Amino acid sequence: MNGTETELAPPQVFRSLAVRRLLSLHGQLWTEHVSTENTSIQFGLLLCLARSESGLSQTEIAAQLAVDKASLTELVSRMSSRGLVSVHRDAQDGRRRVATLTAAGYGLLQEMYGPALEVNRRLFTPLSEAESDQLMGLLERVLAEHPV
Repeated sequence: MNGTETELAPPQVFRSLAVRRLLSLHGQLWTEHVSTENTSIQFGLLLCLARSESGLSQTEIAAQLAVDKASLTELVSRMSSRGLVSVHRDAQDGRRRVATLTAAGYGLLQEMYGPALEVNRRLFTPLSEAESDQLMGLLERVLAEHPV
C-alpha cells in the first residue's frame, strides 16, 4: 500500500469474482458431462443453426449468442472446416454470408444436447424456476448495458 490507512474491501464485494467462479464451475461441468473437444459456444452455434430452417447470417448468430462478429467469424470458420457448418453467399444479397447446419453438425448437436441440458440443470439446481428466471432477467439487464 502507499502508507495510508485505506481498508481493502473483502473479496465478496467484487461480484465479478463470483461470476468468474460460476464460469469456472460451468467449464468443469461442461468438460465432465458434455465434451472435452467442443465448447459451449460451439454448441450454441449448432443450436442456433438447428433452430433456423434457412440458415442465419453471421450478424444474426452473433446477436443470438452475444459474441462479437470477429470471434464469430473465426468460430464459423473452424466449424466449417470440420464439416459441421456450411457457409454460402445469400442469393438475394451477395454481401451476406449465411451459415447452415450440416448433417454432421446436427449429429454432434444431438449428441451434446442431453448432456448440455444436464449441465444447465446441475449448475442451477439450488434455484427454483422463479429464481432462475429472476437471475436470467438480472443477467440480461447487466449484459444489455455492455453490448458486444
